[in-house]
Amino acid sequence: MPVDKDTMIEAIDVNKEYRRAGAIIRALADINLTIKSGEFVLIQGPTGCGKSTLLNVLSGIDLPDSGKIIFDGENIARAQESRLSKLRRQKIGFVFQDFNLIPTLTAIENVEALLWPLF
Repeated sequence: MPVDKDTMIEAIDVNKEYRRAGAIIRALADINLTIKSGEFVLIQGPTGCGKSTLLNVLSGIDLPDSGKIIFDGENIARAQESRLSKLRRQKIGFVFQDFNLIPTLTAIENVEALLWPLF
């Protein structure tokens, strides 16, 4: 559990690397961050500095190479995809840069699709 019960999400010593064309790109290096319930947070920086990677790791879309992501008192850094999917569906809202829509569905059907049972 987080030390402070008002903490919604916490990143502790989070690292994430990618390999591209034989090079290692260190997207996140020893990130520590605490976001309390009700807080508004702005993440800004130049293209390629790791903003999207940080958001993906905080939300469980991607996993850190090392460190902890404490979400609502639970370390999700090594959680199973089924657990992460449930957390995202029930507790996290997204507005993506790209649309991530199912092209054969209407806008309303795309929103309703979030409510469909997985299996």
